Amino acid sequence: MAIDSTLSSTPKILIVGAGPSGLTLALSLLRNGVPVRIIEKTTHPRIGQRGAGLMPRSFEVFGLLGIADKVIARGRSIMKLRLWKMPGGVEVLKEMDMQTDTDPTPSIPYPNMRLCGQNNLDAIMQAELKEYGVSVEHGVRLDSFKQFPDHVQVKLSKQKLSTEELEHEDTSYDYVVGCDGAKGVVRKLLGLTFLGQTTEENFVVGDMKLEGLSDDRWHHWGDISDIFTGIRPTEDTGVFNFIIGGTKFENHAEVAANDEVLKSFIEEHTGNQKDMKIKEFITYGHYRTNIRMVNKFWEGRVFVAGDAAHIHSPTGGQGLNTGVQDAFNLGWKLSLVTKGLSPASLLDTYNEERLPVVAEMLNITTGILNATRAAPTGDDAWKRTGALKQLGVNYRWSSIIVDEPKERLAQEGKPHCATSAYYVEVGGEVQAGDRAPDAMALARPSRREGTTSLFKIFDASRHTVLIFSDRIEGYQPFLSLVKAYPSELVRPILITSAGKGFSTDCDVFVDEEGHAQDAYRGPECTSGVFVIRPDGVVGARVGNVDKLVRYFKGVFRG
Repeated sequence: MAIDSTLSSTPKILIVGAGPSGLTLALSLLRNGVPVRIIEKTTHPRIGQRGAGLMPRSFEVFGLLGIADKVIARGRSIMKLRLWKMPGGVEVLKEMDMQTDTDPTPSIPYPNMRLCGQNNLDAIMQAELKEYGVSVEHGVRLDSFKQFPDHVQVKLSKQKLSTEELEHEDTSYDYVVGCDGAKGVVRKLLGLTFLGQTTEENFVVGDMKLEGLSDDRWHHWGDISDIFTGIRPTEDTGVFNFIIGGTKFENHAEVAANDEVLKSFIEEHTGNQKDMKIKEFITYGHYRTNIRMVNKFWEGRVFVAGDAAHIHSPTGGQGLNTGVQDAFNLGWKLSLVTKGLSPASLLDTYNEERLPVVAEMLNITTGILNATRAAPTGDDAWKRTGALKQLGVNYRWSSIIVDEPKERLAQEGKPHCATSAYYVEVGGEVQAGDRAPDAMALARPSRREGTTSLFKIFDASRHTVLIFSDRIEGYQPFLSLVKAYPSELVRPILITSAGKGFSTDCDVFVDEEGHAQDAYRGPECTSGVFVIRPDGVVGARVGNVDKLVRYFKGVFRG
């Protein structure tokens, strides 16, 4: 998809940091026709795996960005966990599944967690970025910024090639987004708090080339209350990721400073496996676990996302995935405001929607960390199921969603009980604010083009309005309202049952197997219209035209 030719090629948004959060935001904005500039202070692309666990919800985001198939092909499925008996470390204590793989369903096409290192994920996303004519500018750092009512003035610096001198740049952007990690400058310059705690555990994490250890198991020795070593095969043949850590890992600085010391330490703490040979270290470094989050995600025209806004224990594999969702939530809103199609107040909902989700995520991952401390060989410490798949992350409380059935119940004195921001029943009644489920076997009335699915219809650059003709008496008023908006902003889709007649000039799909009807059934099938936001979230479920008007008034200008 090319950048909208009606827009200036001058970047409107500066993204600081080119990890998965920054790259997701860049792709989201570009798909929405907003030129961006993305800078990264490191002088070269990422080396090493770092966070590799990708959750089902992230694959749905990648699908809307057009890269899900590439990420799936590059990664690998999660393997069994093998716990080695200590002391000694050469006898297997037990093996367990970290997740039970399930088959795709009509509403959940990506049901399982997969592994793909950040180095490989970044490469896929940067290649996609180049399709828009944009490349990450490495070796460029943000020194300072100053906010004004209509722009942000920034000072950048870049080291000249083959010299120690710096090139300085003073320029301006409509908005700046910090995706520059927990130690980044944007949050600090913005003056946001980063409250939380630093835990007792120290870690050394990295990648190495290794022979003689099975690559179909995730190996683990020891426990976090003492010293543990974990070695995980990656999607790159012969390359293993390792993590050493624990509350008694006191010589971490020495271990992280020397290849030979590190090699000896790993061999000693894995029982000197007979056939295991460490060939080469690719990258490694020391860190301590911090559990922190910002008090808010923005100030004025500057925002933060990903690790710049929240960090936590590595248990649970939620960090990268949460950052991707931060960026995707912000991207469509920022594009509409930048193009003057929505009021600036729409950006307030980025903070409103994401802050409760992140707060609950920190509680979940901290709970897993505590379970790992208490029972390092127990299932609760290692299972990656349920809420961790992130399919239940929702924004049911958001001020811009419209949910007519819930409003009607409230008027009758039967308000819905408060729900988790992180988990709702997947496959249950879909409410406004929830993840929009997929539905297979949708066919054009002619049936000449085969079938498609809702995930192939949804669009990261516009709202999709699903109108179930069987539930609405006279769907034309809904169509008329939706078609009053530019087609590049809102697309109406009429869904009808097999054998039903219809007469309309919008896109019509026959729900041949009833999957769409089932996924979007609503309370007693009373909700006939569902608005799907560009981030794959249900923005509204209504059966009344006035309620649909209210939703769009809350999102668009005019």
